[in-house]
Amino acid sequence: MSFQSTKVLYISRCKYRFESHVVNHCHNFHHILYVVGGSGTLSANEIAYGMNKHDLFVIPPGMYHSFLSDASHPLGTIEVKALVGDPQLEAYLEPMSIRIEAPQAKIKLLLEAMLDEATYCRPQYKEIITANFIEFILNIRRLYSMEAETGDPESRNREGLPGERESSEKLLPAKAEAGDDLAGRVIRYIHANYDSKIVLKELARKLTVSSAHLCRVFCDKYRLSPMQYLNNWRIHEAKELLKNTEMSITEISAKVGFQSVHYLSRRFAARERMSPLQYRQKMKEIVELRIEDKFEIIDHKIVIHR
Repeated sequence: MSFQSTKVLYISRCKYRFESHVVNHCHNFHHILYVVGGSGTLSANEIAYGMNKHDLFVIPPGMYHSFLSDASHPLGTIEVKALVGDPQLEAYLEPMSIRIEAPQAKIKLLLEAMLDEATYCRPQYKEIITANFIEFILNIRRLYSMEAETGDPESRNREGLPGERESSEKLLPAKAEAGDDLAGRVIRYIHANYDSKIVLKELARKLTVSSAHLCRVFCDKYRLSPMQYLNNWRIHEAKELLKNTEMSITEISAKVGFQSVHYLSRRFAARERMSPLQYRQKMKEIVELRIEDKFEIIDHKIVIHR
């Protein structure tokens, strides 16, 4: 697969609060929309599709489409605009449905990784974004293929990448995976109960081991304690709510299990080097990040500046 013939042009995080209706139009590039929150309706080829969390839309070049965000639950999306010139990647994309349900954590993690690279522009960020995009295409092709083979949309949840169903096994930024061993059981318990009070002694009792043994096994595997993992996970969930909801900081603090908004703020600042409010404002500032300077989108079409 050629890096040269595949170009990620723009990647954006959008919240359709004010521009609730995007009029009918088409592109000369691929437009991929992943719904992270809210709801709406996308129309393509005279067919209306509901837009809900975890829905992934693949709009090929030349396809007219429009969408409408629900005023009471505004759409939140991560969107990629890309030129796909590699024949093999084009062949993977061509037969796909317009809408694919994509609850697997890795799908969103790859999009978040592209956003991160585009935001900070570290060395080789363009090549890394392209690599992430190719991996993203291969993963959604896998989802589509599994559904096509079985005729069962749920097959992609049962047979997807191991440990990636978001309901109980979503990956932490540290990319810990929940297995069936003691450490994995701790992770699954934390993911299911992080919004409640969790005390190490009580957690050990539920798993029928001593606190010391629990800490030793968990630290040996993940290089941090169960309580550190719990706080990291709560911060991770708080970031999702800050980006994708209008909940107040106080509401988010309670939602993710912190004792008080002040405790959340201290933990958040120590980990992210900014307050929760600053993080939310920063995420709102990210509207559309341009990757390739010589390409520009004018009136929904790619223009090349030579």
